[in-house]
Amino acid sequence: MDAVTDNERLPRRGAILVVEDRDDVRQGLAQLLELHGFVVVDAAAGEQALEHLNTDPKGFALMLLDLMMPGAMTGSDVRRSQLTSPELAEIPTVVVSAVEPDGAVRAQLRPDGWIEKPFRFDDLLAVVKQYVKPEGREMIAD
Repeated sequence: MDAVTDNERLPRRGAILVVEDRDDVRQGLAQLLELHGFVVVDAAAGEQALEHLNTDPKGFALMLLDLMMPGAMTGSDVRRSQLTSPELAEIPTVVVSAVEPDGAVRAQLRPDGWIEKPFRFDDLLAVVKQYVKPEGREMIAD
């Protein structure tokens, strides 16, 4: 897991967009984050993720992005498209992936953070809290 860079941002309000093709992983992450007071929107495909982002770009405080997704648009494609829009590029993005791309690809994606699968939920939660303020009451005490 990468340390936060010097362009560290204060946590902000908004939803977390969880982009993950595996239903069990996506739904599990969404449920756990919601139990900790976060608002979650999920997407099972790259096209769906961009649709959510373009519909309400100011509504998202963070995107958790899986890189390896089947279909026409991979997570890398989502990130590249996000970076071409100044409004969408402002949304912090943490890559959650089992695949480590080479340095050039990673540099091109410019993620705000990187979490390797498999991961402990506590580690992911610590990263999420750097970017997002919970909206509701936590159902689970830390």
